[in-house]
Amino acid sequence: MDIPGKGDKQPVAVKRKELAQLASFFLKQHSAYDMIPVSFRLIVLDTKLLVTKALSALVQNGVESAPMYNAAEACYSGMLTTTDLVNLIQYYYSNFSYSEAIEDLGKVQLENYKDLLMQFKSRQTNTLCANPLDTMYEISRRLLATDYSTLALVDEDTETGNDVIVSVLSIYRILNFMAVNIDDKKKLKQHSLYDLEIGTYGDLVTATMDASVIDIICMFVENNISVVPILDHNGVVLNVFAESDIILLAREGLLDELNIPVSEALALRPDDYPGVHTCTQSDTLFSVLDIIRKTQVQRLIVVDADIRPVGVVALSDVLRALIV
Repeated sequence: MDIPGKGDKQPVAVKRKELAQLASFFLKQHSAYDMIPVSFRLIVLDTKLLVTKALSALVQNGVESAPMYNAAEACYSGMLTTTDLVNLIQYYYSNFSYSEAIEDLGKVQLENYKDLLMQFKSRQTNTLCANPLDTMYEISRRLLATDYSTLALVDEDTETGNDVIVSVLSIYRILNFMAVNIDDKKKLKQHSLYDLEIGTYGDLVTATMDASVIDIICMFVENNISVVPILDHNGVVLNVFAESDIILLAREGLLDELNIPVSEALALRPDDYPGVHTCTQSDTLFSVLDIIRKTQVQRLIVVDADIRPVGVVALSDVLRALIV
């Protein structure tokens, strides 16, 4: 499949530069503090917690990440994420029984978690952070330089010098803030995904409703992705299975039954689940941002006229197009 604008490099570069200048100027005018709500809930995990207890905290609170704090050293110690849970499941499912995994993880504290991850995972725990006074532009560039979608905002206690975890900031919140507050929305409405070459196209990893959950978890790990489009036997998009669905399985106590078909796992979603959201390459950047803002989805499946998947637009793809 042809990538959008492949033969029209100069116009694409000019369009992206115009948008990036607009968005980058906006992001430079605002600090992370501007995005912190007046009232919010923040879950912080002590590094003395057992891994099983910490993962349970993620599950019970329905969050996909939480910062860790080392009380002994009074410092921020990284993020525990759903991606970590997925990697743990894949590793233990492949090498041990469920009971052995629970017994093993029940002995490991979060402070030793990084060493555990390095046994079967090439990258370390997400320790990315920023000061609340950093501009959103600086933070955006920091996030895009990694494959992380979230970082912790960490300040310093002026009396003790200790780290103070203030909040958590994600690419979703940055894009949502821009969609609501940027004044000149005309340029956002002028250019499509095709014009700006936003998204990943070709060689998509997909599955059908009869695929097992563990097979999809292996797809996540092996391809370093967080969502798999679910297709019917004609290749039409029916749904998606995402890392967040693992949280629902854990909440239902089904992590020892990962051979169930994905159709059963998707049936566990609550009635208010945002569902699968698609777009086309002709959709404007404004319309994509509007969908993201209204539905809180983390990525969109790009489809053709027959509702067959041709690509995926991740939030990082959108933000990258808006940064100089």
